[in-house]
Amino acid sequence: MNEYQTALREKFVAGPFDLKGAIDLHVHSAPCLFPRMGDDLQVATMARDEGMRAIALKSHHENTVSRAYHTEMQVEDIRIIGGIVLNQCTGGINPVAVETTLMMGGKIVWGPTGHSCYHGMVAGKFGVWGGPGRVLPGKESEAITVLDSKGNLSGNAIEILDLIKKYDALFCTAHLSPDEIVKVVAYCKKIKAKVMVNHIYFFPRVGIDFAQEIVKQGAYIEMCSTLVIPSRHRQGYRYDYELLSETIKLVGAEHCVMSTDAGMLVGSLYPHEQFRMFGERMQGYDISRQEVETMMCKTPATLVGL
Repeated sequence: MNEYQTALREKFVAGPFDLKGAIDLHVHSAPCLFPRMGDDLQVATMARDEGMRAIALKSHHENTVSRAYHTEMQVEDIRIIGGIVLNQCTGGINPVAVETTLMMGGKIVWGPTGHSCYHGMVAGKFGVWGGPGRVLPGKESEAITVLDSKGNLSGNAIEILDLIKKYDALFCTAHLSPDEIVKVVAYCKKIKAKVMVNHIYFFPRVGIDFAQEIVKQGAYIEMCSTLVIPSRHRQGYRYDYELLSETIKLVGAEHCVMSTDAGMLVGSLYPHEQFRMFGERMQGYDISRQEVETMMCKTPATLVGL
């Protein structure tokens, strides 16, 4: 390319949104019970090649700490974060499983997803998401809650949140109900543990006033790019760029985290592609580049101790 061509390119070609330093705390990859676009190595390699700093592997059915370890050993220059989802597959509200995960280097503990009581109420069926091949085996009679028979946090739930504080980890609410989330956040505020409400407006199905109150209690809220991609399975609730922008302006970007929840085979993009799109699009809804960097880089790094 000659000097004239180089000058033309510099004048007219801005290039793609820069993912340097970005951290995605919500990535789904194979092996998985659900069909996924790529496996751990593929997803990590593509994220690394785009300049991302880290990704967190989330599985509905298994602890991902060992998967994160082996992926990080094979893909240089990117951190891979593991954790555990508290579904029946991993023992439910199980403090022993949680402490084992954290002792092994895990950084994130997610509440139950498809096995939560609230998931079954919202989705209309236990262990089902609505898309093809997205069924999590389990016992509906043993659907999971973090509350006891009196409506308070159970002893095991409290023990898990205490472990979150002890190991400086992050608790994510996953598919817990609004009532459960309120009680979890209140306890985390009391013990000064880190807590994030996943995919706000999806699970839980709440309004912007709920998001505002949760942030006032010290929680972070997550916004996911997958959910702004139209789908016939996403009916009966609102999830769009206008709502996310309004929320960020109301609660402050420093209390929000952008992630993808990407990896589905149908109706999705690779996580790094979705993250780039998400960052670009949010700037089109009056969110500054600096605010995007806070939500994609700075705050996620703080939450997982990078």
